[in-house]
Amino acid sequence: MPRPRSDDTVDQIKSRLDLVEVVQQYVPLRKRGRELWGLCPFHPEKTPSFKVDPQRQSWHCFGCDKGGDLFSFIEQVEKVDFRRALELLADRAGVELQDRSPADRQRSELRRNILELNRLAAQYYEYVLHHTSAGEPGRELLARRQVDAETARQFSLGYAPGGANLVAFLVKRSRSLKDAEAGGLVRGGRDFFQRRLVVPIRDERGQVVAFTGRTVLSEERERRKYMNTPETAAYHKARVLFGLDVARRPVEERGHAVMMEGQFDVIVAHQFGVTNAVASSGTALTEEQVRLLKRYTDELVLMFDNDQAGRTAAVRAIDLGAKHEMRTRVARIEGEAKDPDEFLRGGGRWEDVLEQARPGWERLVRDAVEGLNPARPDELELAVRRVRAVVTRIPDPAVREAYRQEAALWLGIDHRLLVLDPRSSPSLPAGEGRVGADRVPPDAGLEGRPRGKTLSKRLDYLLRLLAVRPEAVGRVKDGLQPEDLEEDDRAALARMVETLGDGGLDALAARLTSFPDEEEQLVRRAWAAPPPRVDDEVVDDLIRQIRRTAANRRRLAIIRHLREAERSGDLARAAALAAELQAIERP
Repeated sequence: MPRPRSDDTVDQIKSRLDLVEVVQQYVPLRKRGRELWGLCPFHPEKTPSFKVDPQRQSWHCFGCDKGGDLFSFIEQVEKVDFRRALELLADRAGVELQDRSPADRQRSELRRNILELNRLAAQYYEYVLHHTSAGEPGRELLARRQVDAETARQFSLGYAPGGANLVAFLVKRSRSLKDAEAGGLVRGGRDFFQRRLVVPIRDERGQVVAFTGRTVLSEERERRKYMNTPETAAYHKARVLFGLDVARRPVEERGHAVMMEGQFDVIVAHQFGVTNAVASSGTALTEEQVRLLKRYTDELVLMFDNDQAGRTAAVRAIDLGAKHEMRTRVARIEGEAKDPDEFLRGGGRWEDVLEQARPGWERLVRDAVEGLNPARPDELELAVRRVRAVVTRIPDPAVREAYRQEAALWLGIDHRLLVLDPRSSPSLPAGEGRVGADRVPPDAGLEGRPRGKTLSKRLDYLLRLLAVRPEAVGRVKDGLQPEDLEEDDRAALARMVETLGDGGLDALAARLTSFPDEEEQLVRRAWAAPPPRVDDEVVDDLIRQIRRTAANRRRLAIIRHLREAERSGDLARAAALAAELQAIERP
């Protein structure tokens, strides 16, 4: 929506809201002369270059050269368009937008009332926790969970003593109990939360939209460990991420968000320095939450419990991340700790967990084949089916192809066997996946199906062949390039080719003692027991297999670099590598 040049609604909002008060909800400001200064919220800095002029109601950053008025600040800091900024500021200012229907205006008014009631309730609960004897059970619970007072205040934790204490508090302040019931604070004339530690759920702007209440009673006395505010005019759980209001700046600075399962996981994580942690408040990650996170980062580290529910949640999060072009990594805790809360309180190092976090699709592929033995044909078939089910879900063709090839490497099969549509599975050409199986006899010392590095064994046969048939040197020189061989194999073949080129078998016999021991013994074994076949067909087949292995090695190197580029967000490099990969694959 284009910004109107003259709009009574805009003027009303500006007349009711002070830019300084709005900015201070995001940026601590200090007075210097008639202006106020702070650290810019739009780029990292250590020296304040962000200035707010109260008289002109304008702001400007001398570091990143951004500036404007109240509306442009909200557009930038909330990462929204003008229409959304208008709605946000209208709600704060109590200004009705003229294009809203009567029903919309009624909902908007109820939402504002609920937010105000939630604000008062949060203050009440927090006061009870810290300053009354009634709050002692809450303080004891926090002490057991090793949550310090500073962290408790950062998250505005409180305690609900029960009965109708909050009701009395609201009545005394002439607040509507009908609205309090609509907001989930009151039920049947009594407080909704009874004898519970209360955790306010705030939106990304810091407004209290709902609460979670954790019981302080034993399981025998209270079966419901947690109670949550139902959805209201102010609270839609699919749109809110717990902790984002305090985490969004660290998320931007660190380049990624950490998604955890529970609110206490997030609270303890922040206490131990993982200040970019958020949670989805007990629900599976939603599209609205992913879009919300996309305002601040393109990377999400998933820290879910390593049980079936946690793995299912990770699968959904990885799928949603890929759909919205957000990179994901999966972090897991090793050892006895069952969740991040327990791990961090036990002295665990988050840096180690983060370093070992694997990319989302890689983790799903590895989980799919966990416990299977690809050396057994029946288990290999099952592994291929499971891997195919994961890889086919990857929306980006270049990433999908990279993982198809890498998964084949993990399974120890040729990448062309791992086709995404099993109905189009190709028949391998003669000799594919094995070195001349129907040309080189079984006693050639070569494995039937390559696993990992097999080039040295093929070169072993080729060197023994040249030791008894030196006239094949020209064919080998024409068929192989230095880059087709790894360093040690390249040196060994170069020695053999140079020596035979200088004087055939006589030169080889004369210089053999100067060869490395392994190569000398190889030649002497060939002279004592020549390979079973040394004809041109076998030479050509070995050359093809060596070149094919080299091409596969180059493919894997490109895949690794492509993965690194994707992790770092270098889209230009990733596109170039994807094109290079396709060129290699092109027949």
